[in-house]
Amino acid sequence: MRRTTFGRRLLAIGDSRPAALLAGLPVRRVLILVYVVSGALAALAGVLATARLTASDPTSLGTLMELSAITAVVVGGTPLSGGRVRIGGTVAGAVLIQLLTATLIKHDLPPSWTQIAQAVVIVLAVYAARERGRR
Repeated sequence: MRRTTFGRRLLAIGDSRPAALLAGLPVRRVLILVYVVSGALAALAGVLATARLTASDPTSLGTLMELSAITAVVVGGTPLSGGRVRIGGTVAGAVLIQLLTATLIKHDLPPSWTQIAQAVVIVLAVYAARERGRR
């Protein structure tokens, strides 16, 4: 995010869209590209989820996946209030959450326990980030 022109532009637009416009950045073009990439990745995720289940049920496929995504980002060290973007930390957080989920499923615990465990991890990560911010 900090080593490419596109990444720096994206961070600048995320910090303040009016300031990015005044700085002469192509805000509209960058945002369109971000939405296109996001849509393509969402389509890829849908194809992979459908392939994994070998079926498609639009009413329940992807339900509560947003909790896993938020947990991965928070555990990865990205603050919820914005600021530093940590791609490597987010990937590590996603691996940790999948490991936690797989472990709970392997021990034949109900899916609700997985959600409870993810909620506890979010609370602990937010508390740790809050304590880190005080120093």
